[in-house]
Amino acid sequence: MAGVIDHGDAQPDVTKSVQSELRRVGCLTGNADGAWNSSAQRSLSQFNRYAGTQLDTKVASVDTLDTIKLKSSRVCPLSCEHGFKAEGEHCTKIVCAEGSFLNDDNECEKRRGKKPVAARERPEPRRYSDEPRRYYPEARRAPEGT
Repeated sequence: MAGVIDHGDAQPDVTKSVQSELRRVGCLTGNADGAWNSSAQRSLSQFNRYAGTQLDTKVASVDTLDTIKLKSSRVCPLSCEHGFKAEGEHCTKIVCAEGSFLNDDNECEKRRGKKPVAARERPEPRRYSDEPRRYYPEARRAPEGT
């Protein structure tokens, strides 16, 4: 059968190539492993959003590969994990000044020092009634004749 091309073994290569191109343009962070899984589909979806294309995300095709290859530079914005920020084409660690910490929004925030709490003077607990104390020395003496 002249002129018939068997693409049976070519599909994993196309998938891997599409993944490699998605990595090159910044849309795929994982490895180009040749598996067209949900991560790869999300990456192509992201490519569509930022490149203004409408490529089918269900399959990796030669047309998809050719379209991505047309992009000469990053398409998807650099996305860094928590604790890192995008600088050019790389993620760099965020270092906060002394006395600050990195909050959940990836921003340095001053530590709130413990504010001194004003101690309230407490009145001494009363152990006796309000009557003035009386001293009765007779009550302390031992009875006579012991």
